[in-house]
Amino acid sequence: MTIWHYLLTLLKGALIMLILLALNLERTQTGWTIPITSFTSWVFLSWLICYPVLRNKYQSLYSKNSGQFESYKHRALTLHHGDKRNSHVKRRWTTNGVDVNPLEYATRGTQSTDGIFNAILVFAEHLWATFLLILFGPLLAVLVVVMKLVSWLQLRGR
Repeated sequence: MTIWHYLLTLLKGALIMLILLALNLERTQTGWTIPITSFTSWVFLSWLICYPVLRNKYQSLYSKNSGQFESYKHRALTLHHGDKRNSHVKRRWTTNGVDVNPLEYATRGTQSTDGIFNAILVFAEHLWATFLLILFGPLLAVLVVVMKLVSWLQLRGR
């Protein structure tokens, strides 16, 4: 990992780190301060040491190829169209006798906010993954090291 990649990764986790440190803010006579406690030390060292390595190791948490968000309205409309297709088995498709919403086909797609929420959902997923990696990063790093040590000892024992 190059120094630039390390610094860029630290920058990506800075927002969550600042939010976690803001939980520890205290009002004093001279202004707001962040006292050095075990929690602030844990968060800062986890962000500085563990987060860049763990983010690089678990890149799949930050994939943008997650499932598309689909609203219940869009899903219901899709199911409705399927039901209409399945019910027209022995007849030709005509407009006679078929109830159609004239506004449904006025636009290319359904009028929903699914596309807007996809970006928000991906951002929230990435923030949540960053929060977990910073908060539990040292524990996860120790677990990874112990698992590698156990597998190495098992291979050596054979």
